[in-house]
Amino acid sequence: MAEADHKEIGRQLGLFSFSRNVPGTVYWWPKGAILFDLIVDDIKEELKKQGYLDLKTAPIIDLDTLKASGHYDNFREKLFFTGNEEEMKKNKVNWCLKPMSCPGSIKIFNEQMHSYKELPIKFSEMGTVFRYEQPGEVNGLLRTRVITQDDAHIYCTEAQIEKEIIKLIDFIYETYKRYGFENVSIELSTRPKKSIGTDEQWKKAEDGLVEALKDAKIDYKVNEGEGAFYGPKIDFHIKDSLNRSWQLGTIQLDFAMAERLDAHYIDKEGNKKHPVMIHRAILGSVERFIAVLLEHMGGVLPVWLSPVQAIILAVSDKHIDYAKKVAKSAQGRSSSGREMKNVRIEIDSRNESINKKIRDAELQKIPYIIVVGEKEEKDRNITVRKCGSKDLKIQNIEEFVKELNG
Repeated sequence: MAEADHKEIGRQLGLFSFSRNVPGTVYWWPKGAILFDLIVDDIKEELKKQGYLDLKTAPIIDLDTLKASGHYDNFREKLFFTGNEEEMKKNKVNWCLKPMSCPGSIKIFNEQMHSYKELPIKFSEMGTVFRYEQPGEVNGLLRTRVITQDDAHIYCTEAQIEKEIIKLIDFIYETYKRYGFENVSIELSTRPKKSIGTDEQWKKAEDGLVEALKDAKIDYKVNEGEGAFYGPKIDFHIKDSLNRSWQLGTIQLDFAMAERLDAHYIDKEGNKKHPVMIHRAILGSVERFIAVLLEHMGGVLPVWLSPVQAIILAVSDKHIDYAKKVAKSAQGRSSSGREMKNVRIEIDSRNESINKKIRDAELQKIPYIIVVGEKEEKDRNITVRKCGSKDLKIQNIEEFVKELNG
């Protein structure tokens, strides 16, 4: 399979563009915004089933918190400050755009005192974070300076670690399978030279991840010294259709940050205790995930993810009214009165030949092409062809919607 570039695919499908004035930023077009939201909504729906509580943390955070958490020392060169040092001192502010969401998650956790009976508490956030990537590092959606992370933080006891890690591993495998990624490998990254926390905390964390992987009977590769500064991590790598490897999800086990930011729960004996934190992302960066997905599929998205699932081509202008009726029917109710699931559908009403309209729809990778003309209008049906196929099928609209949503 020839190599595909997500930037070219995005341009061809009208999904997104990039700012020349502010490299590393993305402008999502209407169809791109639909694709982005479909992926976010899909993840959020699964999170609800697993008891996650969705939250939103502020996009600006104070440097004192980042110094306490360890992020300032480890991410100083990637921070976007709200002004230069002189202006910040003059205005008595020491803020920056947040580089990650975990300190904000802990701030919310700390607003209430929690009992051990509540744990594990699972906070999820589609968090927008900001990182000053170097000019030579930014690359389309693969490396941006404004990043949407499908972030989550699980606050748990030491006894709950293994069960929660195994649940997460299963969740990540299931998610990748849903998006067509079957070839997944795992790497365990251990303590880096620059880190926070004690030797005991790191040993507990590394042992906890190893035990979970062994119990799940998962083979893994060890990356010595490649962990996060606050804890060891499990990284998930997928192979795409071009046999390239991409690191997407991560699970990080952290015994240090809750202590540094003074997070507590009340244990069985009525004593304050620091929770263990599991940081996790499944997609990683939503932007980067979309880049990988587009290249993996060559722009041919599954029906459920396609911004436009079907396009109606009117043979001539006199059939446009019927095309509109077909579109309305696909988004309304069946003859029995049952509400039908909405179809993302467009009408091509351009004054072009039907063959040109079909070619253009094929270039747009639209899954279903519907042709309506005199015969279809008379018989109250539609002629349907799938993208990439020359086979034609005569259907009524209810049959088509049922097949599309099947």
